Amino acid sequence: MTYYELESMVNSKEVCLFGGGVYGKTHGYDYVTALGFKVDFYCDNSIAPGTIIRDGIEVRDIQYLYENKEHIQVFLTISYKYRAQIIDQLHEHDIYNIILVDWLLVSQVLDSIDATDDELIKQRCHAIYNDAEYLERRFKWKMGYELDINHPKTFNEKLQWLKLYDRKSEYTRMVDKYEMKQYIEEKIGSGYTVPTLGVWDSFDEIDFSKLPDQFVLKCTHDSGSIVIVDDKKNFDKEEARRILNRSLGINSYWISREWPYKNVHSRIIAEKYMVDESGFELKDYKIFCFNGGPEYIEVDFNRFIEHKLNPYDFEWNPLNFCDKSKNDYSADIKRPKRLTDMYNIAAELSKDMKFLRVDFYSIENEIYVGELTLYPGGGFIQFDPSSVDLKYGQLLDLGD
Repeated sequence: MTYYELESMVNSKEVCLFGGGVYGKTHGYDYVTALGFKVDFYCDNSIAPGTIIRDGIEVRDIQYLYENKEHIQVFLTISYKYRAQIIDQLHEHDIYNIILVDWLLVSQVLDSIDATDDELIKQRCHAIYNDAEYLERRFKWKMGYELDINHPKTFNEKLQWLKLYDRKSEYTRMVDKYEMKQYIEEKIGSGYTVPTLGVWDSFDEIDFSKLPDQFVLKCTHDSGSIVIVDDKKNFDKEEARRILNRSLGINSYWISREWPYKNVHSRIIAEKYMVDESGFELKDYKIFCFNGGPEYIEVDFNRFIEHKLNPYDFEWNPLNFCDKSKNDYSADIKRPKRLTDMYNIAAELSKDMKFLRVDFYSIENEIYVGELTLYPGGGFIQFDPSSVDLKYGQLLDLGD
């Protein structure tokens, strides 16, 4: 949907946000208002009419929506879990002009604003279109304190500064999951990336008969879409289609303004299915490099059950801090056999860079670079204790 299409749907109508929960009163509300639309009221099955949700805007009885539906534009601001149920409910009352407020909508609308020469629209939507303004708002949402972009001190603040002011064309190659492999080969030689089985512009181009019984599908332009296939005969192809096609429609740059992703060619890549010596999962070994120097390594595991992460120094001593995913040192994660090689590769790849995280897989005596990350967590890492944020911020030298 383009901005012009969205504007024509809302024109001269009252705006209702259906969903007054956490998403509806934070991100959902902020996205709709930042796009220049005034919210008139909320509806919610579980919140009593008259309840004030945000900025003096209250919940109205749902009968008001049903009776005046011709003059109301509904924005759906609820979690994915309940969307189908609410859409069915609205359809039962002949309400079909529903706009789902999610990253697909935001990405499509912002792409259209970016492409237009209409400066009035860009100014109208400056709170969500302008990178610096948007990052200030999102930083406050995520971190709970104001972003000082002119005098950044913490690690997270400095990552926001890098998004805005450290922009090099090679970064786009580095974050592209397909092009990155050629980049790695140029830097450190062949054999250090996960073997590629195929790459396609759309899901329907994939010839599954040519793929092995086990493989992994992911999009080349984001960090969230992944489909692990451990049995080709029994995997849910339609769910895979839904996940990957939706991701292909999202320009992930708009989510947290990580500039290198803006112009990545969005494709689907198939990679070799691999597990480590446990036979259970591939652990991620993530080396954080500050101004070309590897500082510590973080191991992510149990990713698809209860995500855990353990940071260590390079003598494999626990560092005992974490972010939202908690430590579990009782898991007794073994030091990878080629940790020294990981360290040296990370140092080489991060040479001449202010910050880079190099992510590895370790399988017996083999190591693979999984991806290169310029802004871990989007620059919204909630360290525990919070003093760690300042500690690593002091290590990251932005120069003059």
